[in-house]
Amino acid sequence: MDLRKFYMKHVKENEFHYFFYDFIKNINIKPKGTFGYIEQDDYDFEIFDDESAIAKFKELCQPEMKFNNSDDVCWFYLITYYLYKRGYEIKEFPRILARPYSDPIKFTYNEIRSKILSNGGGFNGTVPFRDRRALINDLTFQQKNLSLELDDSIEKLFVAISNRQAFFNDMSTNEKLASISNLIENMLKVDGKFIKLDYSKICFDYISDDDIKRYRKKLNCFRHGSNESINERKTYSDEQKKFLIDYGLIIVKTIRYLTKQ
Repeated sequence: MDLRKFYMKHVKENEFHYFFYDFIKNINIKPKGTFGYIEQDDYDFEIFDDESAIAKFKELCQPEMKFNNSDDVCWFYLITYYLYKRGYEIKEFPRILARPYSDPIKFTYNEIRSKILSNGGGFNGTVPFRDRRALINDLTFQQKNLSLELDDSIEKLFVAISNRQAFFNDMSTNEKLASISNLIENMLKVDGKFIKLDYSKICFDYISDDDIKRYRKKLNCFRHGSNESINERKTYSDEQKKFLIDYGLIIVKTIRYLTKQ
């Protein structure tokens, strides 16, 4: 998904994020290895799904990020808008996605640094990079109100995963499992609630609603970046992960068939 096109399609004048409209509309990007500028329509701010958007947000918040380039600033505006429209809120900073700063540094440096100091971290008023990275990596993203369904994107994600297209095959095993888990959630979630399907219509008694709940619970560790989740991933062998991928593809195709009926 191209986040700039997503923004231009959905942003409304009464939304806080409309403040960045002119900047996002008129931005030009200087690609690596060239000397001239290209029109923004030729440049994609691409993400794959919600999980990759969250990962990109955390990347933008790293201590090394200075936002010296207009494309980095644009990424910050677009990522916060996308996650806001998807109903996400960061537990530790509940207002940042809904009302991001025009200068991202005010959040990525000032607010993060202040949070660490207020929690008793740092030393003599200084905050080491390692403390900032630890806070950023452990940010809690909560999806509260899904304000925009992404039917088009869900369909594209289904095609990419179920047909094992290059985009999916190029992922690591952990990324594949996270993407399958995200897709199942998006396919089953309607108006913020999970629907129940009659899987026995095509699966006999081999797949049930409870089976899918257990499967999604097992894959939760692949969707989060906490130390606990990372350690849990390590308990699975490569063969077990491959099984979970194959099993997940069956579940995805089953859900797609039943929801299209």
